[in-house]
Amino acid sequence: MLDIKYYVLIDAIATHGTLQDAAAAIGLTQPAATHRVREMERRLGVSLFIREGRRLVLTSPGKRLLATAREVLPQLQTAEHEAWQLARRVEPALRMGIGPYDTFAHIIPSLYDQHDRDVDLVRLPMREMTAALLSRRVDIILMIDVPSQRGLTYESVFEAPLVAVLPPSHAYANASVIPPQVFDEGRHFTYSTSPEAGHEFEHFFQPAGIYPSHMIQIESVSLILELVAAGKGVSILSQWAAQDAHRAGKVAIRPLAADIAPIPWYLAYADEPHVAEVATPLASTLRALY
Repeated sequence: MLDIKYYVLIDAIATHGTLQDAAAAIGLTQPAATHRVREMERRLGVSLFIREGRRLVLTSPGKRLLATAREVLPQLQTAEHEAWQLARRVEPALRMGIGPYDTFAHIIPSLYDQHDRDVDLVRLPMREMTAALLSRRVDIILMIDVPSQRGLTYESVFEAPLVAVLPPSHAYANASVIPPQVFDEGRHFTYSTSPEAGHEFEHFFQPAGIYPSHMIQIESVSLILELVAAGKGVSILSQWAAQDAHRAGKVAIRPLAADIAPIPWYLAYADEPHVAEVATPLASTLRALY
């Protein structure tokens, strides 16, 4: 069986593309990384990589090991961190995932007013949110689609429509509704460029035959709002996340010229009493604010 160090290297190569960059990322010299690649291929009797110019590309066996590495390595890191915490206090901290919708960060201090437990905040890309909850990299996360799995539960916190988010000086800032053409006239900031069923791509852009040509992906709604406020572009966001910036006069929010059902949001969390102790008051706070 391969030692964990080999899986670390496979993950690094897949992430960085070249052996030199992968070695630097995990603190190896390039000769040492080369030796490690040869050694694991020798032990397994298979080729894990093929070379394309300077880049190393995973073969099918290599991809299989990468999938395991990306499942197991975060769990090992979490276990080590919790062991370190347990050596210093009775209970490890809970882990709250923060995805692209991060505008509720100002309520985080209230978490520490409602219980004695520490809470780690874990920043997550959109594509990793569900996997992080399922693998217990995080214990609590605000999300739209809650995975169905034993040991998880959730509380409904609110429903909110998608709205156009514009600079206050925009020509459409006071329009009754915003047509899809507006989002093809300049920068369109979005936290995800992948079309999602039931959202704006399906019900707003596609019927009009429009796909915004200048989309910029920014995995932080807070940063998107700052850029829109500065007049650098426009966006489409869930209304709850933009309402504080709207009330402060930083952005304008207007309805979309489309029939899109309000989107339900949930606070999903591990179904354990010590997690519910944190999640339940947090859900109540979110409902009260949004």
